[in-house]
Amino acid sequence: MAVPTFSAPEVTKDGVTGLYHVSYTVSGTDVKAEGVGDTEYQAKRHAVVTYRKANPLAFLDIPTE
Repeated sequence: MAVPTFSAPEVTKDGVTGLYHVSYTVSGTDVKAEGVGDTEYQAKRHAVVTYRKANPLAFLDIPTE
């Protein structure tokens, strides 16, 4: 399995709460990595960490054959 590649982030800011919402599309899948945070950086990091927790084998770079 190859290391996943994330698309450019789609960043939005909630006008009421002030929280940033980020979503990435992950290469080779239909899965979206999504995160929320007080800053744009925190939201991006939360998205990647959440995706990694849900798909731990995706980051091991194990050959498919």
